[in-house]
Amino acid sequence: MKRILAIILMIFSVSIYAKGNSSDIGGPPKLNEIIGFWQKIEHPNEKKVNKVNPWPLKYQWFGFYKNGKVYSMMTSEDTTYTAKELDEIFKSLPEERVPNYKLNGQFIYIDNKEIKNYLEVWGINLLRKNASATLKKGMLIMTLDDGKGNVIYYRILKKVK
Repeated sequence: MKRILAIILMIFSVSIYAKGNSSDIGGPPKLNEIIGFWQKIEHPNEKKVNKVNPWPLKYQWFGFYKNGKVYSMMTSEDTTYTAKELDEIFKSLPEERVPNYKLNGQFIYIDNKEIKNYLEVWGINLLRKNASATLKKGMLIMTLDDGKGNVIYYRILKKVK
């Protein structure tokens, strides 16, 4: 089952990017669909599908704001946060040190002015219906490649209420 889920995820990601448009399962989100707070969900086969793990802490949260800022935090402890709690945490950070994001179709670009020449380019898809028992409608799937078109890291996010 885990292997099938990994294959579905890879085929889904590659087919969306190859076509450059939406499928009946999902596709590029609109800006208003990503605004808010998200929690990383562990992929059932995390160690096999993520060949590189630049963010090794298991628990991760993200905040995409209308002003183009993207906040994130990570921990090794399992904790539950509400959207209100995440907003309070993220707003306590100095805004000038927070990375910017820009959504452009099926890609999201994240820069960090604190780090010279820093840029992350993620493929991003919003599930429009359930794809499996793990991949549910409303989840974001983000993929990072190695610069040669090979996906090396998957991030599955669910919306925090």
